[in-house]
Amino acid sequence: MDKDLNSGENLNNRQNSIKENIRANEGAGGNIIKIIGFGNLFMGDDGIGVKVIEELRKHDSLKGANNIEIIDGGTSGVDLIFLLKDADKAIIVDAVDAGQEIGEIKVFSFDDIKSVNSKTRPFKSFSMHDMDLAEVFELLKTLNLNKQIMIIGIKPKNIGYSDRLSPEIAEKIPEIINLIKKELH
Repeated sequence: MDKDLNSGENLNNRQNSIKENIRANEGAGGNIIKIIGFGNLFMGDDGIGVKVIEELRKHDSLKGANNIEIIDGGTSGVDLIFLLKDADKAIIVDAVDAGQEIGEIKVFSFDDIKSVNSKTRPFKSFSMHDMDLAEVFELLKTLNLNKQIMIIGIKPKNIGYSDRLSPEIAEKIPEIINLIKKELH
């Protein structure tokens, strides 16, 4: 099931859509896996998560899998809590600066984010304008919504006004998709 939170829907419609999705999946058999890409398509490399989602939707191997949802999370932050409510596992793709080199892909868990945040160079997710990932995960923990969450982060080169990814970042999309597929199998 595909969801697109980056469209022109207002916040109220998005929240209703998320709530309907949660109700529809309650009691569903099997593990529910959500692949969520975050980003702003008009801020250069910040759009990497959304671009990965666009490419994933083209892969036949994921079509028809009732337990896998591919979601364009746009720039929503707190909505992630609603998206994860009924998920058993989530894979999040976003532009992330955790001190790695430009274009370097890093895979994080919730515990990794806590340890990166405690170092001198904080974990920075560019797309979560209203809440960053660490804050969302702390809120999930407070709400006792413990989920298996994997974050695939790539350090961006350009977070400026542009509707294109830098070539160094765009060429990493197949590698990110392979990481996602490996995690699913």
